[in-house]
Amino acid sequence: MISVISIYLFIILGFIAKRKFHTIDEKSFVIVSVYFLQPFLTFWGLTLKPIDITSSYVSLIYLLIIFVSLIFTIIIARGLDTKERNIAIITALIGNTGNLGIPLSYALWQDSGAFYATIINLTNVFFIYLFGIFFYAGKFNIQNIKKIFKIPIIYAGLFAIIINTIGIDVSKISQMLQMGAYSSMVLQLMIFGMYTANISIKTIPIKLSIVVSFEKFILVPVVGFVILKLLHIPPFLSKVILLEVSMPIAVNNVNLAALFDNAPEIVAWLIILSSVLFIPYFLIVF
Repeated sequence: MISVISIYLFIILGFIAKRKFHTIDEKSFVIVSVYFLQPFLTFWGLTLKPIDITSSYVSLIYLLIIFVSLIFTIIIARGLDTKERNIAIITALIGNTGNLGIPLSYALWQDSGAFYATIINLTNVFFIYLFGIFFYAGKFNIQNIKKIFKIPIIYAGLFAIIINTIGIDVSKISQMLQMGAYSSMVLQLMIFGMYTANISIKTIPIKLSIVVSFEKFILVPVVGFVILKLLHIPPFLSKVILLEVSMPIAVNNVNLAALFDNAPEIVAWLIILSSVLFIPYFLIVF
C-alpha cells in the first residue's frame, strides 16, 4: 500500500504545479518524456535480466489477454455514440504499464518484477501505436503509420533486446540508465497530474465512466485470470501479468485523444477514475 501511495504523490505534485503555475505547458513535458526519457526506461528495464524464452512467452500471453478482451469491449460499447464508443473500446485495454506498472512491479518483486513489467510495457507500446491510433483516429493511413515509426521507445526496446541477447555488459552505465528511467517515471506521473487539473466536472459522462470502469477492473482481469489458469502459468508470472493488465488507464490515451481531437478531457477523467478505483482493487486482489 505504501508503494502505491508513494507513486501517487508525484501525480499530486503535477496537479499542484499546474494549478499554481497556469502557464505550464504539459505538452512540452510530454515531448521530453516520450522522446528523451522513456527510451532510458525501456532500455534499463530490458537489460536487468537475461532475455529467455519466458520473456517472449509473457509478451504473447499479455497480447492474448488484450485481444480477447478487445472482442468483448467492442460488444459492450455498441450502445454508445461514435466518439464515446471508440473511447470505451480502447481505453481500458491501454494500461499504465510503464510509468506505474514498472515502478510498482519493481517495488513488489524487485528486478524480476521490473524486467517482466518492461517486457509487457514494450508489448503495450506496440499495441498502443498500432491499434490505439486506429481507434482514436478512426482510420489507419500512411500518415499514422509514419507516426508509429517516429517513436524512439520502439527502437530503444529493440536495441536493448539485441544488447541483452548477445550478452553485452551494461553494468558500467547502469546508474546512468537508472537515473533516466526514474526521471521518466517521475515526469510522466507529474504530467498526468497536470492533465487532471484541466478537467471540468460538468463534462463527466456517467454512462461511459461505468462502462470503462467495468471493462478495466472486471472484464479484463477476469479474462486475464481465466487465460492464465487455462495455460497453467506459474504463480509469480501470473501475478505480474495480472497486475499489468489491471493497471489504471495510461496517460498516453490523453495524448492520442488530443492528437485526433477525440475528447481528451473526458479521457483524462477516465484516467483519474481508474487511478482512484485501482487502490481498493489493488488491496483486494494483491
